[in-house]
Amino acid sequence: MTVLATAHGASGPAFEFLVLFAVILFGPIVVSRLGLPGLIGLVVGGFVIGAHGLGLIHAGNQTIPAIGHLGLLYLMFVAGLELDLQILKDYRRAAVGLGLLAFAIPGALGLSVGAILGWSLPAMFLLGALLASHTLIVYPRLRDAGLADHPAVASAVGATVLTDTLALVVLAVVAGSQSDSGSPAFILAEITIGFIVLVGVGLVALPRLVDAGLRRWGADGVNRFLLMMVALLAMAMLAQLFGIEGIVGAFFAGLGLNRLVPNEGPSMERMEFFGTAVFVPVFLVSIGLLLDPSVMFTGSALGLAALICLAALGGKAIACWIAGAWLRFSRPERAAMYVLTAPQAAATLAVTLIGFEIGLFSVTVVNAVLVLILVSIFASALLTEKVIAWMPPREHAAHRLGAKILIVTSSAGPSDDSVRAATLLARPDGGSSDLLITRPPAEAPPDVARLRAIRERICRHGFEGHVATAVGNVSEAVDRALLAHEHSLVVVDEAAFAGAPASIPVVVVDTDHGAPHVVAPSGDSDGVTAEIGRRLSKNGQRARPRKRQPPPEADRTKEPV
Repeated sequence: MTVLATAHGASGPAFEFLVLFAVILFGPIVVSRLGLPGLIGLVVGGFVIGAHGLGLIHAGNQTIPAIGHLGLLYLMFVAGLELDLQILKDYRRAAVGLGLLAFAIPGALGLSVGAILGWSLPAMFLLGALLASHTLIVYPRLRDAGLADHPAVASAVGATVLTDTLALVVLAVVAGSQSDSGSPAFILAEITIGFIVLVGVGLVALPRLVDAGLRRWGADGVNRFLLMMVALLAMAMLAQLFGIEGIVGAFFAGLGLNRLVPNEGPSMERMEFFGTAVFVPVFLVSIGLLLDPSVMFTGSALGLAALICLAALGGKAIACWIAGAWLRFSRPERAAMYVLTAPQAAATLAVTLIGFEIGLFSVTVVNAVLVLILVSIFASALLTEKVIAWMPPREHAAHRLGAKILIVTSSAGPSDDSVRAATLLARPDGGSSDLLITRPPAEAPPDVARLRAIRERICRHGFEGHVATAVGNVSEAVDRALLAHEHSLVVVDEAAFAGAPASIPVVVVDTDHGAPHVVAPSGDSDGVTAEIGRRLSKNGQRARPRKRQPPPEADRTKEPV
């Protein structure tokens, strides 16, 4: 008994983090055996260890909620990083249309609920804003299922920014009208200026600053990760200075750095690892800590919860159905939009707590909203697994020109011109570059110090990718690499050029004069050469077409055309 009493009285940071990470590890494992999505195990696990469960994490704990808030910012930041900007550009009308519908319909239903209950006008508008917001809780699951670049998913992610922004604008205006922070016109002006600043800093200044930092310190993977975190938190803080929720700033940071952090590069691998392992799970556990069944499941709270659940989840369903019909999306695609826009969490909780603090919401409303959060997360998580099974498989899209570039070099390392050319070709498509160092069998492999020096040099020219070595014939090594990783383009120095692969374009860089030549696939030379030339012109280079060379053993004495 003494041992049990001592164990029950355990406390301190080590004990709290032990309990937290045990829930993150075992919660999804346990519920998955019951056929439920793993994130439900995180929310339920948070309740079990919280003050209203076993009491292992006391009610006044601020560490886990603080990390959970960071997880929410991280979730929005990664969503912006991973968003396929070309798909978003193609479906920008869909994102705006869905965003407006997903805000207007649940918001109008929220106003109706408030009117039925006889609430004041500010409380009615705040409830409408509350129901209109949503959080991308299930986005990581859809991303892991390979659906991140699906038009329906990209449209819903883009719509999230508009929907949550409008909801938070309503919150700022209502909260300002109930305090001494200024008139609604002053608050709107402040928010408008804030968005102008966020766009200017996030999409113009931030990428340039981060690019300069990556070129200087980017050879170290830890420094790359920390630079991303500083950019994320700086934009979140900048948004809050203008009365805008930090999640909006985090999303703008992700959009701004989208081209600098390729989806298949090592930096994105680190971002996804930390988000999946720590930040996002802690956010879901922190929601579970708030749950108090003794208060949430009273008659008054449940009655109100039923109304707002119907308004929120029904309103989102109507919005997604109308938008899907307008866009001619299939039913599974409409369901995909719904599972992304239905979950209520971060912005919903922020609106609720502020409404409670300024006296517009009662304790009953707060607990009814917690029921809404719980129901929306559970329902979306369950439906997400169905959506993944329903979604029609997309045809494998052809690689964009700069999607994944292979830089081929000898053991001396690539020239600066080759790395700069690869960077200029990759970034318009948000692509990455891999470096393949080839050597003959008789040559000793480069040591660790040599590889580190090569990486430090090429990172100064914007390199973002993996470095590999190969022994043997250059052409054979390139063929093996293309077969394994499906590169879209090869960049090689003239000295290492030994015949071009027949399936993809090759850019051969003359290191003496810096003039690149393009060896394009048969029948596509003009279009490929023009596009490569357009991208390289930003570096003052002109790409010229070049005929394919015969294999290395053939006579190659003729000058290239």
